[in-house]
Amino acid sequence: MATAAPTQHEQDLLASHIPVYDADDDAVARVLASATSEIARRTPTGPGPWHDLGVTGYLCVPLVDRGRAFGTVTLLSTGEYSFDGHTVALAEELARRAASAARNARQYTHRHTLARDLQAGLLLPDLPQVPGADVATYYHPAGEGLDIGGDFYDVFPLDDGRWAFMLGDVCGRGAVAATTTALVRHTARAVAPLLPGPEDVVKAVNRALTNRPGSHGTGFVTLVYGQLTPTPTGLDIELVRAGHTPPLHLDAYRTARTVDARGILLGIGSNPHVTPLHLHLQPQESLVLYTDGITEARSRDGAMFDDQRLTEALTSAPERPTAQHIIDALTQAVRTFTEGDTIDDDQAVLVLTATEPPTRHAAPSAQPHATTVT
Repeated sequence: MATAAPTQHEQDLLASHIPVYDADDDAVARVLASATSEIARRTPTGPGPWHDLGVTGYLCVPLVDRGRAFGTVTLLSTGEYSFDGHTVALAEELARRAASAARNARQYTHRHTLARDLQAGLLLPDLPQVPGADVATYYHPAGEGLDIGGDFYDVFPLDDGRWAFMLGDVCGRGAVAATTTALVRHTARAVAPLLPGPEDVVKAVNRALTNRPGSHGTGFVTLVYGQLTPTPTGLDIELVRAGHTPPLHLDAYRTARTVDARGILLGIGSNPHVTPLHLHLQPQESLVLYTDGITEARSRDGAMFDDQRLTEALTSAPERPTAQHIIDALTQAVRTFTEGDTIDDDQAVLVLTATEPPTRHAAPSAQPHATTVT
């Protein structure tokens, strides 16, 4: 309920009134039930501060959406004033516009909630604990969040001690992009435990994309998919890059090198022609995966963040950074570059950092027993 009055005292009196919508003699209840306006040149019969306000008449107009009244606007007259035909027409036009604005606001809220819930279902609610690795992710959708973004990531275990990870970008946005994202993630999760390596998994994903019905989308997908194995000296990684932005290898000295595995994007042909690449991360070294929403973020003068600024941001992380430190350094650099403006493309980052192996404590040596002979 919202109220307005010429003076603060009258405003307070109106605000203190609690309507009884199911009362038989309540104008609001009747208008809500009938969805038609009600006008009277008398004081309302229901309870309220009408005499204190000097009310001599009222006009109650419904707010209607698809034939159903969901609210009312009530105007009160005082003194000798009475509502004429022009006032009634004006009030009903204002109510029509208010109802339209309320309907649009409800639809906006519903769509935003639907997009948020669907996006949450396509992303990991919590990152798993990966042995030998420190894992951190970042995701920021473009715009106001009304459409499902095309960026996605995933980390999941395999049956033999290995772990799978991926980060990709689906062409387009909205529900169709969401179905493609789900297809890629669920296909990879289903086939990865059954196939020998990343190349076979990516080819299976490509097969699923090229065989999907046309109503489920025809856009392409860029993807980095890999599998890691914890070892006593770090992480053994085998990955495939299918048309995606190249990952970066950040060593212990904070030097960034491009991991340039060759491969074309998925969903456009029967053979994606991908080449697996092997990489070993020693403790404190990181693999950084990101989408082009990072490097193509623009400043107010139109300049792009680009690969050079990406490298500078990663190498500016503190000494011996965690995976989250690396993401914080990168995202802060992007926000500073764009001056906090709304981004035009989704942004996603996945960082895998090899951790130090657990320290093995030597068992205490046995002390010889002393024997005293008297």
